[in-house]
Amino acid sequence: MEDFEFDCWQCWETNVVKGRPKGFWTTTHYELPSEWECWSCGALNTTPDD
Repeated sequence: MEDFEFDCWQCWETNVVKGRPKGFWTTTHYELPSEWECWSCGALNTTPDD
């Protein structure tokens, strides 16, 4: 598991989203949830495609 940081669109608080490797052989490609909830304000956020 790898940690990725994203800012909430509503309150701009930094959130940590856990990503898991897309295969057992890779350390550069991770699957992230498409949506996650901000820990601070509860807003629903979308993970950017970049």
